Order: sequence, then C-alpha cells, then structure tokens
Amino acid sequence: MPLPWSSPLPLMLAPMQGLTNRGLRRVYGKHVQPDLLFTEFVRVRPGAPQPVAASDFVEAVSVVPGIPLVVQVIGCASEGVVEATTELVANGVEHINVNMGCPWGRMTSVLAGGGMFRAPETVAPMLRKLRAIVPGSLSVKTRTGIDDERQIFDVLPAFADAGIDFLVVHSRTVAQKYRGQANHALTTEIVAALDLPVIANGDVRSVADAEAVLAQTGAAGLMLGRGALADPHLFGRIRGTAPLTPTTEQRKAELTALWHDLLDDYVEIFAGDAQVLSKFGSLTRHVDHPELKRWLKGLKKAKRVAQLRAALDR
Repeated sequence: MPLPWSSPLPLMLAPMQGLTNRGLRRVYGKHVQPDLLFTEFVRVRPGAPQPVAASDFVEAVSVVPGIPLVVQVIGCASEGVVEATTELVANGVEHINVNMGCPWGRMTSVLAGGGMFRAPETVAPMLRKLRAIVPGSLSVKTRTGIDDERQIFDVLPAFADAGIDFLVVHSRTVAQKYRGQANHALTTEIVAALDLPVIANGDVRSVADAEAVLAQTGAAGLMLGRGALADPHLFGRIRGTAPLTPTTEQRKAELTALWHDLLDDYVEIFAGDAQVLSKFGSLTRHVDHPELKRWLKGLKKAKRVAQLRAALDR
C-alpha cells in the first residue's frame, strides 16, 4: 500500500483531543503545511443505527486540499470499530489510524485507546479486519504500555502480521500521561524491531529536538503535538523554510496571522463567544515563550471575540 506522504521526512500534526478540529487543521494546512493531518479520535457508538456520531462524521470528511487526512478511530472489535470504519470508508474516508494510546478516562478501563494493552490478543484480529476494508493506509498510534514501557513488544508482531503501513510511537506509558520525558531510546528499539516506517512522537519542541530524535532513533518521520501548538512554524523550521531563530516580533507576527485565521473557523464551528474564547485559550496556553507572556496575558483578557480580534490587530 503506498504511504500517504511523498516527503522523504514526513512531518505530521498529531491528533490532539479537543484541539485538532477541522478549523485548526485547515489553518495549519494553509500556514505551515504538515505532510499529514489527523482527526481527533472518532467516538464509536456500539449498537447505534449510525455507529459514528454526526459531529465526528463531519470532522472525518473535512479534508484540507492537498494534504492527506487520516481519520483516527478508538475502540476495539467488540465495540463497533469495524462497523464504524466501514461506514467511514463508504463515505469516502481513505486513511485510518487506530488509537492505542489515549490515557484519559474510560479508555484505560475498557479495551480502547491505551486500554487495548490489557488484551493484546485482540489487537491482531481487529487490525486484520480493518486491513481488509481500508482502501488507503492503515496505521496505529500507540503508547508503549499501560505502566510497563516494554509492554509494546508484546504487540509489535500483531502490527507487522496485520499489515499496517506505519506506526506512530509516543514513547511514554499510558500511566505517565504527559509527565516525565519521552523515552526515545525505546523508540530506537522499536524502529530496529519493525520492517515498516516508525514515526517518532513526544517532546519534539525545537529543531534541535527534532534532529536529536531522528539521529538517535532512525525514525522515518516525526509527529509534532504540543510543540506545534507552541510554535506552529516548527514544521518550517525543521524543513529549513522558516527562520531558525525568529525574533520575538517575528514569532508574534507568525502567531497573529495564524490565530486571526483560526478565529474565523472557530466562530463558524463553535456556539457563541464563551465557547470560542475557551477553545482559543486551550490553544494559547501551550505557548510558553517567555518574551510573549505579557502579550498573551493581554489576549486572555478579552471577554468577547471582537475584543480578541482587536487585540490581535493591535
């Protein structure tokens, strides 16, 4: 199966629940052009007449022209993932990613997300069923285990045997959530153990981080998450097409242009100023550049979308 990217070093925008909605994907596609975009995970509704919720369905078919969209599903074979994927494919979805890493809520108490590590024997059968119906790439995004980081080696054969096209590894355990450091020494072992592209994810916040992870692991590419929220132009900096060390004013200008566009999408997608500003705040809190603190504090004072727009214009 052809891979869904053409770049020799694919840089992907990570799926981040509550953040990488169709508005943010469109704006990142326009401004920084990741090689691959991912939806937030599609919530499966077992036994429902339509296994994919209407809101998730809209997200799954909202493609940015010129950039492949990978739709992420979460669940297990007994919880309707195969039926949901069948519905998605019937409506034009080409690329599917299975979430084996979500560390939140019920995903760790049932066989979904990071909880799939509780029953590794169920992984291969589900992936084989998906492989039979997915017309484009089939991939997995995974943590390294629930609380044992070497648990992933129990499921690597299932990934290879089912014929997935690539694997995204966030080298933390489910129990870690986002604490501590991603263990890219483990990523290195996983790359060596598999004869398929492995994408490294976790703690890539700068060009130096990117270069170090690639040199250490031999990964086929990188997935950027929180680092790309803090600095959207990190994609270009890694590629050498954006300033490596931007001034504070350059960084402010980059963020202003992107966020101004994003507000238009947020107003269309979300209901009312309070929800728009809440979503905007959940994004801006990832920006930790010390020289932007005062500017960001001023933006956060906005009580209406019009006030936020005016603050950005200034």
